[in-house]
Amino acid sequence: MIIPVALEDRSYDVFIDEEVSFTDKLKEIFPDSTFVFITNKTLETMCEATIAGWDKVLSFKRYIIEDGEQYKNLDTWRSILDFLLESRLDRDTVIIAFGGGVVGDIAGFAASSFLRGVNYIQVPTTLLAMVDSSVGGKTGVNHTIGKNLIGSFYQPRLVWITTDILKTLPHRHFMAGYAEVFKYAFIGGTDMFDFITARHDEIVSQNKGLLKEAIKRSIKIKAQIVSEDERESGKRALLNFGHTFGHALERFFNYKDIIHGEGVCWGMKCGVNLAKRVGTISSENYAQFDALIQKLELPVIPAKPDIQTLYSSMFSDKKVRGGKIRFVLPTVPGTSIIKSDIPEDAVIATLEAVFG
Repeated sequence: MIIPVALEDRSYDVFIDEEVSFTDKLKEIFPDSTFVFITNKTLETMCEATIAGWDKVLSFKRYIIEDGEQYKNLDTWRSILDFLLESRLDRDTVIIAFGGGVVGDIAGFAASSFLRGVNYIQVPTTLLAMVDSSVGGKTGVNHTIGKNLIGSFYQPRLVWITTDILKTLPHRHFMAGYAEVFKYAFIGGTDMFDFITARHDEIVSQNKGLLKEAIKRSIKIKAQIVSEDERESGKRALLNFGHTFGHALERFFNYKDIIHGEGVCWGMKCGVNLAKRVGTISSENYAQFDALIQKLELPVIPAKPDIQTLYSSMFSDKKVRGGKIRFVLPTVPGTSIIKSDIPEDAVIATLEAVFG
């Protein structure tokens, strides 16, 4: 299955469970290139046989980073650039990012920076990366002030997805990735809202056909949004449903003991609560939204967060405009809007209601 991401001269394809081999495809597209393979320590060990097989064909240079959101920082990015420079690579270099969102984001940022930009390929190994971070060209690192505040928009040359690798995911990480699938029910139209409402239990149980269908639908929705708004000047901000709250929660726990999708889970719960509170969801739609959000398995968090600290940290989010926090709030099934005129007391009340 091939899903195109239409961006004029930056267009590329997302390949899902293609019959042609990964190495054959790369040799076809990049016959004379040098490849650099970037992954983390956990995946290097877990997928050594696959990696070794690819290495025999591609003869790539390998660079391994630490595993965890806390390593998605300038120090790791700098270490990758040091490796690329010390290896005396040129502009024909192709970087392969093999991993979840952390590996993809930081390897893509390195690709955008090295020699002012070399080609890179996303090979996502988590559900979250498949349906979200590998598509759309957002690359970057976190800063102590906030998440993803340093980076660039830099599109991959292709995205290669093999869904069988999801069998290796622990339940916690699968559910964190499912949060990004679940998100599309609120922004991807009534068909996606109805699909997730009806098929939630089977997707979570990893019914192979329905999981693949959920991945396909999610990527198509994101590809369409990115094609219309590559640099998040408008519609693309809808993809951040649940993320303003979620990023604040991740930062509160210093990117430890909570993973990104878990923050998004809690953020979506907050988003629906706030939408009902400020009236973007009308009372006649309450039941539908309540029925859907109650399906979401909320992860355990280390402790109750400080409400005022959470609220204050939202002002460091990259989505803030003119000193106002922009929230993505649902309206009717499958549709959300962006609002920045939300009074502080409403946000605080939502945080108290969800985390109190």
